[in-house]
Amino acid sequence: MEKTVLRTGFELAKEMKADVIMYCADTKKDLNNAHKISNYKKMAPIVVIYEKKLANSKERAVFLPTEIPDLYQKAYISIAAGMRENFIKNEDLVVFIDTTGPDSENVILTLRAKPLIDNGIYSILSHTSEIDPMVIHNVLKIAIQLGKKGREGKPVGTTFIVGDSGDVLQHSTQITYNPFEGSYVEISDKIVTSMIKEYSRLDGAFVISGKGKIVAAARYLESGKEGIELPRGLGARHMSAAWMSKITNAIAVVLSESDNLLRIFSNGMMILELDPVELK
Repeated sequence: MEKTVLRTGFELAKEMKADVIMYCADTKKDLNNAHKISNYKKMAPIVVIYEKKLANSKERAVFLPTEIPDLYQKAYISIAAGMRENFIKNEDLVVFIDTTGPDSENVILTLRAKPLIDNGIYSILSHTSEIDPMVIHNVLKIAIQLGKKGREGKPVGTTFIVGDSGDVLQHSTQITYNPFEGSYVEISDKIVTSMIKEYSRLDGAFVISGKGKIVAAARYLESGKEGIELPRGLGARHMSAAWMSKITNAIAVVLSESDNLLRIFSNGMMILELDPVELK
């Protein structure tokens, strides 16, 4: 099924004289299936990946820091990534192919590239000036695992404040002891997931530098309401995270204990909402 949809997408792009072909790849098998298509090299598609190890220096690729379940939003963010990398120009006709989901969700979309097609989400997630995109990727990866498995089988609620850690510390207070004080633990370290799971039982937020160092846990965040608009039903945890993203240059990632959804805030606004159960 995947091969058929992929081949059909390439044929459609050729027939429509599309300017750009984009396709998604989760595994080397996805790449190999695409590479077998006739005229693959001539058509020079852009591959959309979530794992940088899949990148091949011989072809164009864009990296998304997290999986996006909504297919249209995924396409918009991917096109924005392609425009940021100068692979796609304004008004280019793009054929977007995704065969990485279940058969019922295989999709071929045709879209026109436009500035801020994703409302700026890609720029925030992947090209902030002070935050390494792999740090965001690793934070989201851990948050998704917590959302799926919880702690000891029970739902977990926690907050990660990523970037601008010096300013964040100025606008927060240590509730109890800081298990990461004086340490050099990085969010990319293999042991970190179990540590985060253990320390998520502490009240407060995790603070992570833009380079990935875990600066603190159990931080009580300063909060405010001016200029903050939250979806109905979100409480103090989300309010303080949104406020911190407004008054600093940090990004806030919140895993809700009540509905188990993952929400990302920047500049005081919620920019993305994800359900960990829907993610691979």
